[in-house]
Amino acid sequence: MRRVGFLLLLLLLGGLSLSGCFSRAGAKIVTPTPSPEPVAMFPTATFAAVFPTPPGGEILMTSTPFIPTPTSPPVAVAGNVIPRVWISLTVPVELQASISALVNAGRFTWGGEGDAQVRLTGLPPGTQSPLSALWVYVPVARFGTVANNVAINDILRYWRGDTTALAYLSNGQPPVFVTTATIYYWMTLTYGLPAQNLPVQVVAPDQLATAIWSRPAAWGMIPFDRLDRTLTALTVDGINIFDRALNLDMWPFKEVFGITGDASILAAVAEAVNATGLWQITNRDLDKLTLLIMTGVTALTRATAFKMETIGINYPARDIAPFFADGDIIHTSNEVSFAKNCPYPNPYSTDLVFCSAEKYFDLLKTIRVGVVELTGNHVNDWGVDAMNNSLDMYDKNNMVYFGGGRNTEDARKAAVVTHNGNTIAFLGCNPAGPPNAWAGPKRPGSAQCDDTFLAQEIPQLKAKGYLVVMTLQFQEVYEYAVPREQQIFFAKYAKMGADIVMGSQAHQPQGFGFVENAFIHYGIGNLFFDQMWSLGTRQMFADKLILYNGRHISTILYTGLIEDFARPRPMTSDERASFLELIFSVSNLK
Repeated sequence: MRRVGFLLLLLLLGGLSLSGCFSRAGAKIVTPTPSPEPVAMFPTATFAAVFPTPPGGEILMTSTPFIPTPTSPPVAVAGNVIPRVWISLTVPVELQASISALVNAGRFTWGGEGDAQVRLTGLPPGTQSPLSALWVYVPVARFGTVANNVAINDILRYWRGDTTALAYLSNGQPPVFVTTATIYYWMTLTYGLPAQNLPVQVVAPDQLATAIWSRPAAWGMIPFDRLDRTLTALTVDGINIFDRALNLDMWPFKEVFGITGDASILAAVAEAVNATGLWQITNRDLDKLTLLIMTGVTALTRATAFKMETIGINYPARDIAPFFADGDIIHTSNEVSFAKNCPYPNPYSTDLVFCSAEKYFDLLKTIRVGVVELTGNHVNDWGVDAMNNSLDMYDKNNMVYFGGGRNTEDARKAAVVTHNGNTIAFLGCNPAGPPNAWAGPKRPGSAQCDDTFLAQEIPQLKAKGYLVVMTLQFQEVYEYAVPREQQIFFAKYAKMGADIVMGSQAHQPQGFGFVENAFIHYGIGNLFFDQMWSLGTRQMFADKLILYNGRHISTILYTGLIEDFARPRPMTSDERASFLELIFSVSNLK
């Protein structure tokens, strides 16, 4: 049952015991039992009397106001009226804040559900309200979960007591459901009372990711704006919540909250709430969303170049293009410079001195590359003229570059890109060499790693509010597991403050890690290169980093297999599962 009908039925059955257990000593896993004494979150909140109280606790607005109570006398909102307000237990804490602020300021006063003049609650479809907000929730699992899609029917089965329904999210174990109190109440009102055997952990909103990681088997439901880089946002029946074209009518986990009640004062109440500056019309604002795609080695030479000559310049992008289609900022590490005198490619060459013909640049434009990394150890293979020519081409096509440049100073400076209010600073360096690849005072090339400079530069960029992406051209290793030396080297940049640390050197993909909450991908693999000689060099990642309101909140992994010496294609579901199981098994995830 839904909303009013469900609530009235519970009111009529008020004498019956309802499942639920509440512990103020701290969140814990419980089997819900009848609650002998309902817990009211708001004064005379009869809503609480008919809801099962979940395990765990959450900071409540009436006990911990967002702002101190001012000393100014009460001020009527509409005429001589100081509205009595009531808030449903399902309302997100962010929306509760504006009401709480006005109560603290003496402009509103708390009322019960029955006698309140204004009620902030979920709105039935089609209800008009002068103040409303659309809230979106997202099912999540730990990053490193192979399954990235969940069926709505499986969630409903789980809610009704079949805890094996979502075992594919937790390696066959019945998972614990982790969420906040407001979402727990919303789930109860939306889908009915949960099964008595349902393992639930309710935590404060800022503890969601930590709580999910603290359980060997856990999944959760999280507000969109509280998604975390250490978690995987699950698609639901194949629907991706980050799809800008998504019709939210198709998304099952959402609610429109708003005010109802005395029509004569609702407009004045809405005006007062908006004036606080605390009201949010949604927690999924597409104007705050940026999709950053990071890719690995691009080397348009040898057999890859031959395929481009004989089949078409854009042939390598044929199968991966859909993944790039919604990217706002697209990066690649282009290791080979564009030379005016580059000869026709020999697919059988064993020479390791590389160049790319200028016409191959169209492939970068086709996939809409906007950020070019130049940490590669082949950037000066064809001489400094080819490197300078490449830099001119990037400039002419408005592609920013980093990790290399026209001289030492240019090579080490950050490339700063802003999109939808998210400002990303890209830094990169090459600790592996060779020396002739490095930039000098008057020589183009890749940037050497200068930790004295980076230890100052990264914190300075962070202090400006930038998201810092640090990329590294480390020593190449053809293995999935990450050597200890490499882990230590990457970790130091996370400790300097980088948000994202990426290994661009890897021709064979490597695993992931989190250090100081920074997201680390030790090796992305090849994007466009002809290394067909092993399964490992054919396997590749492209990482779609989801940025929202200045934070990295999620990552979507493209997993591909390079075909025909040039063309990455999406892995099949079996190939992907096998590949991710292997990669996650050797990753430093904790």
